[in-house]
Amino acid sequence: MISCSDTAEDMREVVDAIQAIRRTGGARLALSPKCYNFALRSLSRFDMTEYMGKVYSQLVQDGLLPDTTTYNTMIMAYCKEGSLAVAQRYFQLLRESGMELDTFTCNALVLGYCRTGDLRKACWLLLMMPLLGCRRNEYSYTIVIQGLCEARCVWESLVLLSMMQQDACSPNLHTYTLLIKGLCKEGRIDDARMLLDNLPRRGVVPSVRTYNTMIDGYCKSGRTKDALGIKSLMEGNGCDPDDWTYNSLIHGLCDGKTDEAEELLNSAIARGFTPTVVTFTNIINGYCKAERIDDALRVKNIMMSSKCKLDLQAYGVLINVLVKKDRIKEAKETLNEIFANGLAPNVVIYTSIIDGYCKLGKVGAALDVFKLMEREGCRPNVWTYSSLIYGLIQDQKLHKAMALITTMQEDGITPGVITYTTLIQGQCNRHDFDNAFRLFEMMEQNGLTPDEQAYNVLTDALCKSRRAEEAYSFLVRKGVVLTEVTYTSLIDGFSKAGNTDFAATLIEKMINEGCKPDSYTYSVLLHALCKQKKLHQALPILDQMTLRGIKCNIVSYTILIDEMIREGKHDHAKRLFSEMTSSGQKPSATTYTVFINSYCKIGQIEEAEHLIGEMERGGVSPDVVTYNIFIDGCGHMGYMDRAFSTLKRMIDASCEPNYWTYCLLLKHFLKTSLGNAHYVDASGLWNWVELDTVWQLLDRMVKYGVNPTVETYGSIIAGFCKATRLEEACVLLDRMCGKGISPNEEIYTMLIKCCCDTKHFKKALSFVSNMIDCGFQPHLESYQYLITGLCDEGDYDKAKSLFCELLGMDYNHNEVVWKILNDGLLKAGHLDICSQLLSAMENRQCHVNSQTYAMVTNSMHEASGSVVSELRGEAA
Repeated sequence: MISCSDTAEDMREVVDAIQAIRRTGGARLALSPKCYNFALRSLSRFDMTEYMGKVYSQLVQDGLLPDTTTYNTMIMAYCKEGSLAVAQRYFQLLRESGMELDTFTCNALVLGYCRTGDLRKACWLLLMMPLLGCRRNEYSYTIVIQGLCEARCVWESLVLLSMMQQDACSPNLHTYTLLIKGLCKEGRIDDARMLLDNLPRRGVVPSVRTYNTMIDGYCKSGRTKDALGIKSLMEGNGCDPDDWTYNSLIHGLCDGKTDEAEELLNSAIARGFTPTVVTFTNIINGYCKAERIDDALRVKNIMMSSKCKLDLQAYGVLINVLVKKDRIKEAKETLNEIFANGLAPNVVIYTSIIDGYCKLGKVGAALDVFKLMEREGCRPNVWTYSSLIYGLIQDQKLHKAMALITTMQEDGITPGVITYTTLIQGQCNRHDFDNAFRLFEMMEQNGLTPDEQAYNVLTDALCKSRRAEEAYSFLVRKGVVLTEVTYTSLIDGFSKAGNTDFAATLIEKMINEGCKPDSYTYSVLLHALCKQKKLHQALPILDQMTLRGIKCNIVSYTILIDEMIREGKHDHAKRLFSEMTSSGQKPSATTYTVFINSYCKIGQIEEAEHLIGEMERGGVSPDVVTYNIFIDGCGHMGYMDRAFSTLKRMIDASCEPNYWTYCLLLKHFLKTSLGNAHYVDASGLWNWVELDTVWQLLDRMVKYGVNPTVETYGSIIAGFCKATRLEEACVLLDRMCGKGISPNEEIYTMLIKCCCDTKHFKKALSFVSNMIDCGFQPHLESYQYLITGLCDEGDYDKAKSLFCELLGMDYNHNEVVWKILNDGLLKAGHLDICSQLLSAMENRQCHVNSQTYAMVTNSMHEASGSVVSELRGEAA
């Protein structure tokens, strides 16, 4: 019965049979020690140590004496399992029984020590074996050598090899293969090759496994040519490569030599090799790394035609590179193919597509994939949410990004430092530094340690907003070690604030602390000096840069050229331009624009236009500033036809006109219609320009083949809103809607702000409603203006109703408290309604963290105390 047992289930039945025999047969049917040992060895084959313990107990209960074979079987089984404590108990029983230990017993224990990582005891027992009466054999040494090699102790294993030979033990092929593998793992490839080459002289014939070990070592170290040499060597020695050989070589070649990998695959198939999904995936991955997508898709088709189905890893690799190369349609088709093949895309595949869409600015499509992911029951991870948050912020949908933090937490996912840093960046982009600092504190209070990037984001934004001193104080207070990036932001901030002396001090401090400034660091200082008309102080800095081995970059050259032109030193500017180009620096659009601006200012429009053509021929595309400067120059000369032609040229070049483009056109168009005697100031233009002039401008654009777009109307509406001319802005809105052009989110936001500024709250509410109907989410600032304005007007019921409506929408409730209660109502002195709205949030069980709650309640107590003090003062 034992002999016929081929499975673990069969052996369970054997154990049951042994128990039944013992219950019913008694001493008459007692099993022999030999039968028990046979059962124990068979159980050991299936790692059934629990049953082995029962059978051993039955053997002892039957009054039989375990022999060396019994103990060796038990010790080997438990050592193999890693249960050293149990194995040692049987070892102790063996010694107490007075039976002699044999080599097998010690080898089993040595193996157990190696399996559990206790190499010290394994080596000790190996050395003690002769004293215990056990002769060491090649297996004794090989077991320890394997353990040492796996622990990357190859030097010690080579010492054992020498000791083994002195002990009259001949290393076998397995011993040498283990040593070759260990040497390869430690990067000692040449030593491994030397050992391989010496095997025939030692009377050992390498096997396919030995050769494969050497091939794997070469491939992992990038030496695929040598790996192919081993393949030729093994074939020359009559050893045929196996599937592992080919897969290892193909995997190695796919790191930069995918064409060769495919050639090898074809020759292997001709020899009878059957490629697996791993083989094809390696080649697909190789082509994807080289961004040769069409070749990757071709291999995918070959794979499918060979009836070898792609797995999720192969699909994931393909989707990732398709997304990276903006082939989103094919990525989505590949996702559908996964479903068609009965596979369930994992979080990595979904997130790759979401991340790709977000990086390309297609957030709507990313959100669609996110919804599909949720419908299919695939749980998003931190990377998924971080990608979406990044995309929403790039799409200027900060409040939706903030709302995702709540969704993350509801899903049991804790936002990480990267997520918080992305949101801080979003708040900084909108110059909402109060919220940025609140997020920073929230991150720290949640047990996260801000990294260098988090500090740099906040520092850079503060410095760019002329708040360099605040940024510096913040960093000092936090005890942050300043890096090259941090120093550069501070130097830029202090320079732009006019404190160039402190900026220069920071550069010296930076150098003294071993933080080397780069060309960009110096460029910000040069910019500040030039802005202060200190060209004579700026030029010596170029010499400092040269002495410190820092190459002047295009930004620095452009700054200096611009200032030279401003000071009328055109010859100097041209010489510096020549120096720049001869040093290998390619002029940027900004560099060319500096010269174009100088030509336009002195009325040399032809020269300016010629330079635009020259920059285009040089592969440099004019940017919106270049075009605006040229349009302004044409307008100053009265060349309105050329100005409108430039607008057409600009749009044809896929350069989107901005607010200032339309301001300049309207300014010069108005000046022309009024006569050249009238001076028109672009900044005050919107206070008195009439709608008739705007209609004429739009008609003139159409005449030149430029149809007004939503951006055109948005720019003009922005001008009227800045001048609080709500009526004119609304007329423009009606006109664009009449033309079939739908307002965008930005236009609605500007109109709501203008309505609140002019106290037309009913109109503002209608715009909020229209905005929501169009699928846009109003900014929290819009609600702040509306609710605060309604309270100023005494319409508390409407304010409360509006607040409750927004609580049902997709906003982060912490941000609602920050923006509307704390920064809106409390600052405006509406303490009572603020308290009521906070209670409304509590009743709705809105998720607000303890820090935010403490912040607003403390602000309310302070405001309350201030009111009481004022009343006492009045009473006195």
